[in-house]
Amino acid sequence: MYIRFSFIVMIFTLLLSCSKDKEFGEVNTENTDYIYGKGVFIVNEGNYTNGNGSVSFYNFYTNKIYNGIFDAANKRPLGDVPVSMEIMNGLLYIVVNNSGKIEVVNPDDFKWIKTITGLSSPRFIMPVSSKKAYISDLRSAYISVLDLQTNSITKKIYCGKSTDRMLKYNNRVFVCNWSEYYVKVPNNTVQVIDCDNDLLIDSVKVGKEPNSMVVDKQNRLWVLSSGGYNNEEIPELNCINISNLQPEKKILFASKYLSPASLCTNQTKDSLWYISNNIYCMSINDNQLPATPIINKQHRMFYSMEVSAPNSELYVSDAIDYNQNGYIYRFTSNGSVIDSLHAGIIPGYFCFTK
Repeated sequence: MYIRFSFIVMIFTLLLSCSKDKEFGEVNTENTDYIYGKGVFIVNEGNYTNGNGSVSFYNFYTNKIYNGIFDAANKRPLGDVPVSMEIMNGLLYIVVNNSGKIEVVNPDDFKWIKTITGLSSPRFIMPVSSKKAYISDLRSAYISVLDLQTNSITKKIYCGKSTDRMLKYNNRVFVCNWSEYYVKVPNNTVQVIDCDNDLLIDSVKVGKEPNSMVVDKQNRLWVLSSGGYNNEEIPELNCINISNLQPEKKILFASKYLSPASLCTNQTKDSLWYISNNIYCMSINDNQLPATPIINKQHRMFYSMEVSAPNSELYVSDAIDYNQNGYIYRFTSNGSVIDSLHAGIIPGYFCFTK
């Protein structure tokens, strides 16, 4: 009798699990035979110090996701905690944070070209011209300047703070001062760099631990701050005049324990999306946060999000338990599910091909 009851419970649990999965769409076919083209790269961070980070690629035309493509192409692991990547001058630059390096590969076959070293704890890389790129750093108070013709570090810009996400607008680069763990100064500013002369020229105060930024159609800078690693302060969404750095809006979240992240905008730049357990959407004209999410997380662990430029589809990663391979969910801009993709461990950064 006990065995029969246990069997019924097991079947019920499986059916419930399948029902929940189906609500988020079917899982697309995985494939190890990498085919480059129009699509999106997913950087899977892996577990800290385990060296099991990887890169996946979802091809829009084949409708398949290709996992572990760096390891397969080069017969070696990518490294410890890859966090971001960028396509510049026809090459792919993969930032591997805890390995202190950037791997440069050919996008056609993902074969290794060069390893850029001499970095402390790189976070993000961003082109500021066809000849140079900036590299932010968690443990260093400098931004490194990379020569894209030689793929070598040519200089460093002193910021006095840890640097993270970057956004370029005209000849200025806005930099989130996200962490205060290694560089012991307040992490509640966005710094401004003149990228023509590689000089720090200004800063603006925002909420504690700014983690993401966008520019809207009115050319205003929106900055989302989590409130701190240990939830020290109330999270904020700041709207700033990008020309004179004067604040226009400061919208507070309801609780300091929400830790919002992944601020995104759509193709027309008139709407904002962010993750705060669930996924929310608001107009750039709103003066308060939405009360109702556009997508409920259910039993998922939403980790990061990006909006694809052509059709404003939402790509959302699910870290599950931060140990097993995660998922990518695709949604329409109104929150309707499209499908699911099986990725690597802790899928995070999205990089869309041009």
